[in-house]
Amino acid sequence: MKITRIEPLLVGAPTPGCGLLSNRNYFFIIVHTDEGICGLGEATLESHDDSILGCLSDLNDIVVGKDPTRIANLMQALIRQRFWKGGVVKASAISGIELACWDIIGKAANKPVYELLGGACRDRIRVYANGWSGGATDPAVIKDKAAEALAYGYQAFKFSLAVPTWPIRDSGVVRQIRRAAETIRNAVGPDAPLLFDGHGRYDTQLAIQVGQALEDLNLMFYEEPVQPENEEGMALVAQRVNIPIAAGERLTRLQEFRRLLEKRAICIAQPDLAHCHGLLEGLKIAHLAEAFDGFVAPHCPMSPVITAISLHLDAVAPNFLIQERLFLNDWRNEVITTPLQVKDGYLDLPKGPGWGIELDLDLCRQHPRIVAGTPTLHRPDGAICDW
Repeated sequence: MKITRIEPLLVGAPTPGCGLLSNRNYFFIIVHTDEGICGLGEATLESHDDSILGCLSDLNDIVVGKDPTRIANLMQALIRQRFWKGGVVKASAISGIELACWDIIGKAANKPVYELLGGACRDRIRVYANGWSGGATDPAVIKDKAAEALAYGYQAFKFSLAVPTWPIRDSGVVRQIRRAAETIRNAVGPDAPLLFDGHGRYDTQLAIQVGQALEDLNLMFYEEPVQPENEEGMALVAQRVNIPIAAGERLTRLQEFRRLLEKRAICIAQPDLAHCHGLLEGLKIAHLAEAFDGFVAPHCPMSPVITAISLHLDAVAPNFLIQERLFLNDWRNEVITTPLQVKDGYLDLPKGPGWGIELDLDLCRQHPRIVAGTPTLHRPDGAICDW
């Protein structure tokens, strides 16, 4: 079997009324073969669509003509055959190709991908909702949004407040985050897993202050309290805050996770299979975290495609904790022909060959590419904050 071409497919997927998440295009990659089997991957990287398209063009000569079933060999060529290893743009393009090849292998074998990796450790996958609050900061709105997510079957919730902060001791923002967290905790009950995402917005001292303000609310984890490259700062937060620390959505290689785990800066690794060079690297990251008595909770605030793909890693990783899923209650949930349905806080394992899903191409074509972008946060003095 040989790869004949790589087909990118961009689907405009705006997020109405959501201040947390940018308007975006879903960036799907379809790998075609000379035996008529096509594989599906995803490489969505908000606001970098043309960069991914250019990278795919740069990598085309390495991929076309290769055997898609020799994934390890193909990955070595994509990563090492060029002098420049690349950052998240190249990693995302490679991830989409790698994921599509796994889909091809599963379809050729007529088995779900997780069955090719030793079989499932569990019968269903625990999930949490992200994006359910629509970026709301008003407690009354937050309460209504939580009720809506509960009605859709979610029992675990992540929240984040995209508000500008002053560096060091912004007590107003700390109080605002605390009020929002209390409102959500009261709405979902004392035992529902609750997670807070700092999005790397805070300096180390403010991150500690925020974390300590949330300690008594029984959070499952505190995500990206500082920027992920600030390994010493992340480790200091982990030492000073009595909440498990998670990070990894912006990391692309095993070595980056190793450094955070060695410093005990995190105990929960969050690889994103659309950015970390694909499934094999994601599985290595899960095993690495296990060696440090840590857990894996894949990042996934994108389309149902990458959610369904992530379920295969979740199925086989012994140290799997919980899976992120973007709260979708509109047409975006229908871009795959068998939509994912949350039941009592869980998703079922896919049953079909490969990823067990197919794109609804007619629906995808009804939503052409849009101009995507991320809103900008400004402090009162005009300085730009991390989003």
